[in-house]
Amino acid sequence: MKIGYLFLFGIVALTLILPSISAHCPLCTGGAVVGVGVTRSLGVDDSIVGLFAGAVIVSTVLWFNKWLFKKNIKIPFQETLLVILSFLSFAIPFYLGGLITNFDMVKSMPEYHSMLGMGVFGIDKLLFGMIVGSIFVWGAFKFSDFIKEKKGRVLWHFQGVSFMFITLLVLSLIFWIITKANNPII
Repeated sequence: MKIGYLFLFGIVALTLILPSISAHCPLCTGGAVVGVGVTRSLGVDDSIVGLFAGAVIVSTVLWFNKWLFKKNIKIPFQETLLVILSFLSFAIPFYLGGLITNFDMVKSMPEYHSMLGMGVFGIDKLLFGMIVGSIFVWGAFKFSDFIKEKKGRVLWHFQGVSFMFITLLVLSLIFWIITKANNPII
């Protein structure tokens, strides 16, 4: 748990140290970091915390990727590779730190440690939430970029962050309903 808080502190410190980059919206990254800290500290289900961790992963990558583009650093599939590397830089320490449940433990008790049948693969709630959150938040930003490209402008201020928060809200509600239905004691 201390590793997770230390990592979150590092992300927040990074957003405070590098405001002059003016790359991807620091508000997006900061909002996602706050979301992870608040939900975890309030005892929210790990699947929902994972959604916010996935948002941190993607928003940080998009921020860093735009900075790389400004420095004319471009490689094929750069954004995708950065998302994968960033995801692993979260998931591996979370696993080694015990935040992500051991795969064998998940397989032995899938009804407790996993959701939506992912226990068969050893994927616990936090890891599942991180995967879903990363994919859907990345999609939300891509959708915002698509609108910006088609219209030649954003439709409203903070359009990208709005899409991210709407995505997280909807997914959190869905995951809460699923976990509540599977465990009425929550």
